[in-house]
Amino acid sequence: MKTFDMFRNGCHELTYQILMKLKDRLIIWLLSFVVSSPFVLYAVDPGATPPAAELLQAGDLIWPKKPGEFIPYNSRPGEAEASDASRWRAEKKAYLKRLESNPNPSPEEKKRYSELENMTYKEFAARYLGGRIPGEADTYGLAGIEVGHVGIIEIRDGKPFVVEAMWGPGVQRLSYADWVQKRPGEIFWIGRLKEVPPEKRAAVAEKAAEQIGKPYDFWDFDLEDTSGFYCSKLAWLSVLQGAGFPADDNPTPNRVLWYSPKQLMKSPHIELIVKPGEYGSR
Repeated sequence: MKTFDMFRNGCHELTYQILMKLKDRLIIWLLSFVVSSPFVLYAVDPGATPPAAELLQAGDLIWPKKPGEFIPYNSRPGEAEASDASRWRAEKKAYLKRLESNPNPSPEEKKRYSELENMTYKEFAARYLGGRIPGEADTYGLAGIEVGHVGIIEIRDGKPFVVEAMWGPGVQRLSYADWVQKRPGEIFWIGRLKEVPPEKRAAVAEKAAEQIGKPYDFWDFDLEDTSGFYCSKLAWLSVLQGAGFPADDNPTPNRVLWYSPKQLMKSPHIELIVKPGEYGSR
């Protein structure tokens, strides 16, 4: 028995020495894996405070998202993905019926019908929520984060407000303090137009505010049609009218499909001044 105990203790000591020798190599291997991995994770403090109001300027753009949670395309916080998908399928079906009833569809409408007819919700989510475009390399990623909403900052009497298009109320204005309060636990990206003077950036906010009271319409693909808006359509038109150029350098307003919040975030004319994680190559 004494011999066995000595053998067991010796084995434990040998194992410990081997593990200590391998420890540094294991740490180096793990670090190299994280650095080289295409899936970069960023730690987010769930108790982190939103960006300070003093940082915001008129015409800034703000994208909200709760870490690890699904963002619905209709911009309603807390909506479950399953119900979002079923609602989208029902809305798509109704829209296709509208197109079918049109005796003289435009070339864009014909192409849109062809694109939408067999589009799955998963494909839609990849395009709209993830900003992916078929046939184009996804050169920029944001830690795999998908965004489904964007608002425009307006400054009134020195205080920030958010102008946004939301399902239900349509285009509305909320004080930044109230807007943030309605989004507990969310993280935020803030973008600012590059090389655009403050007065033109302020004009972006003014143009967005002109649409307050207009209804929410996710199925209006004419970006210059002011009868209804979804969030990133409102931002696109406001930038065009206020700053004088389209955020995506595409002046054609009648699109085949949506212009998404993630596409806006990727605009070469926008600098992200607040971001939970660095952009990285996927």
